[in-house]
Amino acid sequence: MISVNIKTNVDALVRQYAKRADQARDAIRRGVRNARPRTDAILNQETNAAFKVRDPRMQRAWRLAVPASGELKLIITNMMKGFGLHVTGGVISPKGRSKLLIPINTRFGSRIGTAKFANMVVRLRHAGLVVIKGNILYVRVPMNTSRRGGVAVGTRVQKKFRAQFQGSKRRPSGFDIKLNAEGLTPIAVLRPSVALRKRFNMDRIARQRIVPVVLDSIRSEFEKLP
Repeated sequence: MISVNIKTNVDALVRQYAKRADQARDAIRRGVRNARPRTDAILNQETNAAFKVRDPRMQRAWRLAVPASGELKLIITNMMKGFGLHVTGGVISPKGRSKLLIPINTRFGSRIGTAKFANMVVRLRHAGLVVIKGNILYVRVPMNTSRRGGVAVGTRVQKKFRAQFQGSKRRPSGFDIKLNAEGLTPIAVLRPSVALRKRFNMDRIARQRIVPVVLDSIRSEFEKLP
């Protein structure tokens, strides 16, 4: 979230149009609301330039508002959890002595949700299929135990496991199976912490691109006042 003080700009409009304070505040809020299509387009353009956007919710998460009372400021917020770290930069680290699990080798490079990944790891651990070597978490892939289909025993991944582990081609929801010499496939990297660099210059975008558009919309609302 960023808060930009627009009082100086709006005070000039109030003096120019000589309107009452209550009329001015209503016109300001209407102006902010009417500017949304243009500001959304700008914010989405900047978001796409800074990130490889896979979740469309990120583009629908922007909010612009002016408080109904008090200090006159424009508040710009992205409701996506953790988005603020991309604005300020920061370090993510788990509590205690545990480590972060960062998924790798996902099916077709698809994204796997946090809850689904955690549930999959728990299920694999209960099945005794998880192996940790160095800083890599591997899965010991179960192979076929019969000659059904004319293939030798131990040469093909069990179909049920493959379906649960990879998902389908139309809806990939897991990991690729890339066996090493020991019959293991990697699914995650273990890290004590992850440093995120500042990738989204919210201050520049707000002051140079959003505020001028909002002020233009507010000016249009002032011109409609009786």
